[in-house]
Amino acid sequence: MSSIVSSLSLSLLLASTSLAAPLHGFCSSLAPSGAGSYELVRRGFKAAPPVTGEDFVFDPSYAQVEIRRVLSKYKDAAKIIHNVQLPAHLQDLLHSTHLLADAISPALEAAFNGAAIQDVAGARQATMPLIDNISGNLDVLYYGPISMGSQNQRMTVDIDTGSADLWVPVNCPDCPHPGYQADKSSTYRETGDDFSVQYGTGEVSGVLAQDRVSVGSLVVENQYFGAVDHESDDFNATPSDGLIGMAFSSVASSGQPTFFENLIKANKVAAPLFSLHLTRHKTTGSTLCLGCYDSSNAVGPVTWVPVTSMTY
Repeated sequence: MSSIVSSLSLSLLLASTSLAAPLHGFCSSLAPSGAGSYELVRRGFKAAPPVTGEDFVFDPSYAQVEIRRVLSKYKDAAKIIHNVQLPAHLQDLLHSTHLLADAISPALEAAFNGAAIQDVAGARQATMPLIDNISGNLDVLYYGPISMGSQNQRMTVDIDTGSADLWVPVNCPDCPHPGYQADKSSTYRETGDDFSVQYGTGEVSGVLAQDRVSVGSLVVENQYFGAVDHESDDFNATPSDGLIGMAFSSVASSGQPTFFENLIKANKVAAPLFSLHLTRHKTTGSTLCLGCYDSSNAVGPVTWVPVTSMTY
């Protein structure tokens, strides 16, 4: 379970860009000047220098122009290498990159153009209102509603960025909440595989199942989730019915794609990112935004940070 105490708006970006630019005296091309030696010369800028003035203030327009040029240069790369035989691990990487391509482009263009991502997102986004579970001076966890099954049963789930499995209680008389009524959903099915997750505090177990899951207008058919029939006592005081993991599926105990990853793969979100606005000591007012972020809850433009590990 996640324990979050920040009042800032946090954006988890599943697309990332790393910007670098040469500074004073840095050289980027070589020219021959004599036998066995080369003179280092500075490559001419195609835009204004990125760092100007005595205070060395960075001008982002240089990086924006350069990145647009790179995107344009490689826009047809996928078509060119489509029929090239690559090693299996590179084929997998290329395939996963293609799945994200259509979703990444609007997000990057929005960031480069200084536009708010929600302006690009349009209808392909959803906002989930969250409730802050407060204990004393602690904001213990934040949870919100999802809909499940053919009858859109409402369940509440803890938003956990440190895990990657979705689970709710099913046929669990000893669980603290009534749980999901799977027998009322015509689209529910069990895979026959066991399901279990061990958290830092607490554990759950049951069977792996599939059903329709939605947040607002965003729907995933046949989403894998844990149909839990056992919860450790650690969950007795938890106000939510279950939990939804928002980390990468590389850490999923089920070994299956997450709800958000499935939205990206199906091109159902305008941008491959979600954002969290978390209030402090206020029961209401927090939100989870899928495929978008609310600029009214943030200061300045989006800052893109490279993903160093596709896990947590």
